[in-house]
Amino acid sequence: MPARVTAAQTPEVPHPRSGARGADSHHLRGGWYPWDPYQYREYRHGVSVLTGFDVEIERALARILRVEISLPLMPWEEHLAALADGRADIAAGATASPEREAFAYVSKPYRTETDVLILPKGTSSRYSFRTIEEMLDMFAQQKFRLGVIAGYAYADQRVHDFIADAANKEQIEAVASDGDNLRNLRDGVIDGFLADRVAANTTAWRSKQGARIEEHPLRFSADLHFLLSRATQTPQMLERLDAAIDELKASGEFRRIADAYALPVLINQTLDSDWFRFLAFVGIVAFALSGVVLAYAGQYTLFGALILAALPAVGGGVVRDLVLQREPLGIVRNPEALLTVFGTVVVGMLAIRVASLFQPGRFMKYLQSHAGLGTRLIELFDAVGLAAFIVVGVVVALDTSAQPLWLWGPIAAVITASFGGLMRDLYRHDRVTANLAGELYPEIAGVCGLALAVLSWEGERLQPDEIKIGVIVIIAAAFSIRMVAIARGMKGWRFV
Repeated sequence: MPARVTAAQTPEVPHPRSGARGADSHHLRGGWYPWDPYQYREYRHGVSVLTGFDVEIERALARILRVEISLPLMPWEEHLAALADGRADIAAGATASPEREAFAYVSKPYRTETDVLILPKGTSSRYSFRTIEEMLDMFAQQKFRLGVIAGYAYADQRVHDFIADAANKEQIEAVASDGDNLRNLRDGVIDGFLADRVAANTTAWRSKQGARIEEHPLRFSADLHFLLSRATQTPQMLERLDAAIDELKASGEFRRIADAYALPVLINQTLDSDWFRFLAFVGIVAFALSGVVLAYAGQYTLFGALILAALPAVGGGVVRDLVLQREPLGIVRNPEALLTVFGTVVVGMLAIRVASLFQPGRFMKYLQSHAGLGTRLIELFDAVGLAAFIVVGVVVALDTSAQPLWLWGPIAAVITASFGGLMRDLYRHDRVTANLAGELYPEIAGVCGLALAVLSWEGERLQPDEIKIGVIVIIAAAFSIRMVAIARGMKGWRFV
């Protein structure tokens, strides 16, 4: 029987005492638990760093309030108990409820969450409910084994009441995090679990289990707030916190944090899908093949062919990473693109060499008679690569927190998609550099990169499916524009 993951045993929330005892006007005691991308640890230069959307919002608010804030690791249920008895002062990412208002002041909302039922892949069609009432009835009738986070109040009070009902205790599996729920679902301990859909998808993506789960179509949303302990804080502090939230949003800092922590994770989940990896692979192969063709025509050595192939395929990404000060560089972090280039060059040159050895004259005539077809195929695949590289460029600008994104997003897209080809042409000493005085190419990258960057204006509101649709639209638009430009012989915009 699979091992069962359960929540840590924590005391029940005690009744709060009156008065702000133990309060420190210069320090707030908070806490965090694994809730990626809102609260999580990542490694930077080999050092574990606490970060996330909610964590950075709390730190920004602390700066406005001119207080220090400490955030120790603490299960959510324990955090609520600590607020109630005065061992903690503040908590982020909380829904409002009468039970919580009994021991905590509730701030104005600062973001929203959307909850869903996470199920094993291919099973959502078994559950035809369309409303929360129907979902809860199904849970009760089928003795559905439901995973939840201990102490978590989901976005609808009826769900909370169902979980709290002693009659349903045997079918509720309370754990400390979404990661625990995901492991229980994988091991067959539960039939499904409720979660913030962004957090659930992110947790599955990080653990490479996104292909094993799916969401039920039913969604329910609620505003999220900060909680301040009534045992240590005052109504005046609540007013200061609300004013700080307004100031954070008015200054643009809230949007910057959303751009840095919400949107990149959502887009990266889309980029980590099989279909996008295939598009990027096709583009890299196309860029590499163009280098092989030029190397064959110019009688280059194998090393020369590798340079001509690698520059358009990965050269733009290297320049982009250097400009945006990304560490480590993309090809160092993930050398698959470079290995794809090497493989394409070796296979391409071996194929040419073998064909030339057996029938050299006939092979040359074949190449000449089918040169147009080969060129069109490379252009087709190149357009796929252009579309994929535009998205990658904007995502890297997001990952490196380059601001303003409406400027650096398009620049990163142009560099990623075009600068490699420019460097290749300079390496070959072309009299006319095609990327500067030729095809309509960098302009497409700039315009489509700007369109994708515009999505960040709603970064804190967007959901995974909206991001996926946006990325698909940008890819389709870039590909279509490029193919139309090729078909009609459209050139880049010129001064004369």
